[in-house]
Amino acid sequence: MRITTDMLRELEKAIAPDAKAEIRIYAGGCDIRVCWNGGLKQVNQNLGVVQLSEIVEYRDEKMRRAWDKVIEKFRRLAAQ
Repeated sequence: MRITTDMLRELEKAIAPDAKAEIRIYAGGCDIRVCWNGGLKQVNQNLGVVQLSEIVEYRDEKMRRAWDKVIEKFRRLAAQ
């Protein structure tokens, strides 16, 4: 799976002007975290090994659609 810095910036802009996104990689998968409002607000999405193995097979156009779904999910989480 390839997540570029441009994709992370896009995710940050979708959440808030001061948002900072990061990826934490673990043996069992990874977490994508976005913090904003001076670190007072945070949303987190875990992607397990099974999910990553499904995403890694996507071509560029499918990856775009998958990333759009990730952004939309973060928007919903941030709005809660």
